[in-house]
Amino acid sequence: MKNLFLFFNIIKFFLFFIVLQLIVFNVVVAKTDYQQSGILNSSAKVSGWFYTLKNQFSSYWNLRNENNILATQNAQLKQESFHNYTIVSSNSIKVIDDIYKKQYLFQPAVVINNTTNKKKNTITMDVGRNKGIRPEMGVVSSKGIIGFTRNVSGHFSTAMSLLNTELNLPVIPKGDSCQGTLFWDFNDGVNVVSVKGIPVYYKLEVGDTIVTQGGAGIFPKGETVGVIEKKQKQIGSNNWLLKVKTSVDFNVINHVFLIENLYKEELDSIQNILP
Repeated sequence: MKNLFLFFNIIKFFLFFIVLQLIVFNVVVAKTDYQQSGILNSSAKVSGWFYTLKNQFSSYWNLRNENNILATQNAQLKQESFHNYTIVSSNSIKVIDDIYKKQYLFQPAVVINNTTNKKKNTITMDVGRNKGIRPEMGVVSSKGIIGFTRNVSGHFSTAMSLLNTELNLPVIPKGDSCQGTLFWDFNDGVNVVSVKGIPVYYKLEVGDTIVTQGGAGIFPKGETVGVIEKKQKQIGSNNWLLKVKTSVDFNVINHVFLIENLYKEELDSIQNILP
């Protein structure tokens, strides 16, 4: 106790000074509107800075969760697209009352590896059999098609990219029915694919959009491939050879959707029957 009194005796002048300062501060703030406003504004700025900093940290840590939510919502929107339904019956009186049933389901996924410098490029995703993924499911982004699955494990899957020399896919010009075959020429580099097999009497222009034909059962009809950036007559035939700029930038692929065709098994079984 004696030591405590000695300590307060040593710092008594300092404590007296602090008390006087608090009294002066209180008088100034209470009696002067200008000083009071300035102090409150300064306090508000400091508080606002701390709240902003807190919000930035919170937003950063929640970014992955927000991306997953957006991917799920986008998958739901794609599932509601008209092209994902197939007609199963019709009203003989009112044609506009046709009944449609959902044909395609979209599963969001994240790309964890992607190659672009090989002749047979692949994409690896963070979903597998545990999420219902199986071979020959289409892979798309919000901008267009990317490829289709080939190998699937419990938790991961790989897909053949459009940038793969083994790829062959039926495509059509948007708004037309003339079918061609999509393939990739390694010499064209990244983000350019080719289409052959469309007769030259079909009028095609640079800038026209190429979309999926849908006949392979992997993609719905009308999924975007890209736009024509060059056309020429294919050597030795009366067909066009088109160079198509992909709508997807294959150098930057992150969030994708895997497409499940609910009727693919039935489609394959009927198409594999020999005539």
